[in-house]
This record gives sequence, C-alpha cells and structure tokens, in this order.
Amino acid sequence: MVEDLRPLSGLQRLADCGLSVLAGGVTPVIRNGRAGFAGVVTCGSVHVCPCCSTSIRRVRQDELEQVGEFWECQSCGLVMMTLTMRHYLRDRLEDLLGKQREAWKRGFGQNAGRAWRDAKAAYEIRGFVRAWEVTHGSNGWHVHYHVLLFLARPLAAGQVQELQHLAFEVWSAALVKVGARMPVEISEKDGKPVAVRIDAPDRGESGKLARYLMKGQDGKAKWGVAHELTRQDIKQGQGGHRTPFEIARAATAPDADPIDVQLWQEFVAAAVGIRALYWSNGLRALLKEIGFELDDRADGKVASDEASAGTPLARIPASTWYRYIARHPGRPLALLHAAEKGGAAAVRALIETWGLTWGLDVQEPDVFEAGTVPTADEVLQSMERETLAARMAVWRDEFDRQDRERRASRIVRQAPGAWDARKDAQAALDAARVVDGTETFLSLLHRRRRETLAAAQ
Repeated sequence: MVEDLRPLSGLQRLADCGLSVLAGGVTPVIRNGRAGFAGVVTCGSVHVCPCCSTSIRRVRQDELEQVGEFWECQSCGLVMMTLTMRHYLRDRLEDLLGKQREAWKRGFGQNAGRAWRDAKAAYEIRGFVRAWEVTHGSNGWHVHYHVLLFLARPLAAGQVQELQHLAFEVWSAALVKVGARMPVEISEKDGKPVAVRIDAPDRGESGKLARYLMKGQDGKAKWGVAHELTRQDIKQGQGGHRTPFEIARAATAPDADPIDVQLWQEFVAAAVGIRALYWSNGLRALLKEIGFELDDRADGKVASDEASAGTPLARIPASTWYRYIARHPGRPLALLHAAEKGGAAAVRALIETWGLTWGLDVQEPDVFEAGTVPTADEVLQSMERETLAARMAVWRDEFDRQDRERRASRIVRQAPGAWDARKDAQAALDAARVVDGTETFLSLLHRRRRETLAAAQ
C-alpha cells in the first residue's frame, strides 16, 4: 500500500521514505520475524505513512503502558477523558480541526478559565497526555481527543460523574465560543455520554494500567488505555466509521472510488504536522523526579531506529540499490518478504534472479559483536569490498557503452553528397537511353516527373 500512496499523497518525504539512501548503502535487517532496511530515509509521519506509523505507535504504546503501571504503583489515579464535537458531511476536516484546536485552548489549554483551573486543584490533576484521532462516516469527519488525566489520588465513582459533567460544561462553552455547534451531553437513545466521556480504569488487573472497551482487528478485543491512545494504525472504525488507513486502503484499490481518493488527500493536507501524543507541561519532569525516565526521541528518530534494528542480512551499495532495486516498483517490498520468509539465503536467491552477482553487486553484511569496534583488518576488508563493487559498476557501464557502439556500427550511413551524385548518375543514364531510343516506360515516368517539378519551380 505504501508504494501506491506515494504518488497519491503528494508528499516528498513519503516518496523518499524507505527508498532514498542516507550514506554508503542499504542493509536489509530482520528482528523478531519483521524485516526492514537500515541506511534509508524514514519520513517519521505518524498519520500518513503506514510503515513509520506502526513503529512509532508501537514504541509509544509500550511507553504509555510502563508509565501507567508506574503511576498506579505510586497509589495515584488515572482517568480517560474523550472529547468529541458535532459534525456533518458538509464540514471540511481543516475547519473542524481549527475549531477543535481553539476549543481545547479555551477550555483546557493555555487559555483555560477559572472553572477548569479550580477543577484541576480540586481533583488534584497533575498533568495529561492527549492523543488526537479522526474517523470518517456517514456524517463526515469525526475528530476527537483522548486525554489521559494523571491524578494524585484515584477517584470514586461519584467523583468521576462529577468531573465528567464539569468537563462537559467547560468543553461545550469553549466549542460555542469558537463557532462550533452546541454539543449533546447525554444521548436520548441509550442515555450514554456523548460529547464528553470519562472512564476510570480498573486497578491491578493483570498488571494493566487500565482497560478500555475498544475493538481490535476482530472488533471484539478489549484494549488498554495505552492502545486507545496510540494504536490508530491497527484500529477499525465503529458504526460504519473508517480510520484514515482504511480510507487509504480503499483509495489505492484497483477499482478505487474517486471519493475515497479525495478523502485521503483531504486527510493528508490537514493531518500533517499534528502530534500523535502531546504531554502537558511539567508532566515529564514530574515523572523523572519520582523515578521514571521517558523516551525523549522524536518520532522520526524512533522510526529510523526501529527500521534499522535487527540482524543484518546483506549490504547493498547505493549504486546497486538505485539502479536495480529502488527504481523497479515492487522490488524493495519483494526483498523484505524474502528476508522474512527465508533470511539471508532467500535474499541472495532473489538478488541473483535479478541478474546481480552476490559478492560484487551485493555484499555480505558487516557484522560486529555488540560493544566492539572493527579491527583494522576488518575495516580494510570492508573497503576492499566497496572498491570491488565500485569497479563492478564501472565495468558494467563500459560494457553497456561498447554494446551501444557495436549496434551503432551496423547502421549504414550515406555520405553528405552521395544522394545528389546518385540522382545525377540516374539522370545521365536516362538521357543516354533517350538518345539511343531505348527509353523504358519507367525512365519516361521519372523524366516527366523531373520536368514537371522543374517547371513548377
């Protein structure tokens, strides 16, 4: 799907992701049955790139699980707050995002009023982690926030309801101020909360921070809070709603609906630059102070590290990569499939079917033990392999040049005045036949044609 999304998305960094070489060459690697490429550019786009999104969300999910367990062990509390807004099919995603962003600032962010500031003090809210999510359904784009609130103490059931009602008052007032529609607090159909919902997770069950009833791939799995915050890459929409990657899959199908293509392009234009997770000011410092070190890597760094981690299977010089692999659609993906299926042996077999020579065009990987540096002999051997590969590329270019010259030499070329001399000789022959009285019918036609052309000039 990634190869089909490159031209459809119109993003240069997505077009370069997994194809452009950083330096030297490309190394196929494998870890826990999953293959990747080390030495290539990664876009780090958590919303648009399926490959980078999977790596980034998996790392962030594991981190949130650990944070939640650690926070729970401190006898503190956690609650999940979900904020939604009313929408219709005619609403543009960019407009909804703008109103959602401004409503957050007015209600819970830097411009929050006294009501929420007092609530933070009363319920001892120490900070939050906010995740942005969007789906699409019959009523258009459905944008919402999932906010994990970190509390100094757990809340009782009655306090959860009180906080939920207070949060609705804050959120609804902020939405109206920014020009959005007035939300609904409680559904008339089933009596469930609509615009604002707060869930208090269970404590101490199988070491989980919390549980949140959400669907997995089968639509029935129970997910923890960390999954709900991070794993939009493998979630499925509810009630006919589709996630962005489900829209992307439909947009890249052979019989894709033009509407799906427009929806995906609208999502790309609006979602690029939005953070997958936002940590409130001071929360990271607080966690570090009480003994928990967070991962400070940016999303792009996470994607790059995850792609390059693993056991190296081969080393592909940049010249070979660009000429015989990257420029041939399907070959990078075929190389990953071969690595996952049969390791280095399968990679070598596939490489050789493409007419490449193992040991010259593609080399054995440089493998060093963890914590060691290469010896001088190993460095010299690596340089020798690189030199041999460069020479092989020069030989191939020379062979191609000689072949072109050989084919060009078979072409018969006339001298500059050869055609005029041939015409003059033919005219002299025709004149001699006229004098001898042996003019043929064909020569008569040629003579009459030349006379006609001369008279016309």
